[in-house]
Amino acid sequence: MDGNLWVSSRDLYFDIHSMLGSENELLETGYLIDVPSSSIVERRLNLDMSRDEFVKRVNQFVKNFQGPMIESILVNFYLKREQSNSIDQWIKVAFAMGVERIDLLFLGKPYAHDTTQRKRYKFDFDLFYVTNAATLKNLYLQNCVVCHPTNDFIPSKNLRSLSLESSKVDAMSVESLLTNCELLEELCLSFCEVKSSMLKIVSSSLCHLKVVGCYVVSHKFFDNADFKVMDYVNLILVDCLNLTSLEYDGRGLDTLNINTPVLKSIKFSISLKGDLNAFVGLCATFPELEAMHVTTFSMVTTSLKITQPLKHLKELKLDIMLNSDIINDVEYDPLWILNILQTAPLLQKLSVMFLHLELFKSQRDIRDVEIFSHEELKVIELRGCIGDWLEIEFVMNVLKCAHKLEQIVLSPYLRDVSSDWESHHVWYQSGRDRISEKLQGVEGQEKVVLI
Repeated sequence: MDGNLWVSSRDLYFDIHSMLGSENELLETGYLIDVPSSSIVERRLNLDMSRDEFVKRVNQFVKNFQGPMIESILVNFYLKREQSNSIDQWIKVAFAMGVERIDLLFLGKPYAHDTTQRKRYKFDFDLFYVTNAATLKNLYLQNCVVCHPTNDFIPSKNLRSLSLESSKVDAMSVESLLTNCELLEELCLSFCEVKSSMLKIVSSSLCHLKVVGCYVVSHKFFDNADFKVMDYVNLILVDCLNLTSLEYDGRGLDTLNINTPVLKSIKFSISLKGDLNAFVGLCATFPELEAMHVTTFSMVTTSLKITQPLKHLKELKLDIMLNSDIINDVEYDPLWILNILQTAPLLQKLSVMFLHLELFKSQRDIRDVEIFSHEELKVIELRGCIGDWLEIEFVMNVLKCAHKLEQIVLSPYLRDVSSDWESHHVWYQSGRDRISEKLQGVEGQEKVVLI
């Protein structure tokens, strides 16, 4: 890499390619190796060869950097506690030069790495006690241990966003950060190990909150053996007067105390009927809600009864997981979605994705639900379609009640959080033609788009 570019750049980006070469070069040097794993071949980093060289080269660049300031620094490599001295020095140099954004991505994606017991790098907030640390506005830590400051005070008055992913943190540190960072607008905790099963979020400045995949580890002893047990971390209090968006996939919604009067967007994952009922109750406390995204299971949704009107809801997205082992046509019944339409008079867009769907052989007569009128709904998207008669029934009923509908799109494509887009083969074999045939002559059929 041309050293002159680094001298003039204010944004420092260090990853395996910028430091050690292209993928072909990495394979030639042995920094990257192909390792058989189950039925596939994984492309992994040879950390014994590459890690020390990566750190050496970053050290060299940071030491020789002569720019007027550093606006951002991003390090994307699988680093651990062994490299702490070097990492701390990079951070101190960045602070001294007025850095505004720090990204420490120590999972080293996209390449796989060793599976040995990892000792995460400890990010110590005592590092903030250096010149110009207060310039930091955005901090993203991945695969780190976040240490509680020694004196409970963090001189980070300008911090606007904090993201922790696959990191280890205690609830006390989170509460201390929220107390000291009076301008913090965004907090994201993704797949973090938290040293408590309960978490409180209290902030007068926070606008965006995301808590997903977080867990607490406990120890169980059985037959003189020590077993680690992971369980959900539950939010028990969200007191944020300026919060506008909330994403949460934990449990215990029946014990969640929430005060978010201006909340406009929510994204929840719900796997238990009890939590679904509690979620419905929570919706009544969101008077300004405009966008809702819910991921749940088909057998959970059968009990969904929304009685409080969602007066301001404009966009609704539903991801319905369907378990092929226990599924039946009662559990998979899209007509329950019409109940939500009746409670959301301003809804303009509805998106529904059915995951892991199977074709139902038993067909009943097409039901004609009680007619109601919806005057705002303009776009409907149904993903994961297979051309089943239940989908036909849903489309026919929606065409009758949604008077301002402009388009209803049916697509076989679906995906969950851990996979790429895929489609059902039965859609192109027969499902698409089946729907097209059944809708012939139906009023509004020109609004139906079949992918």
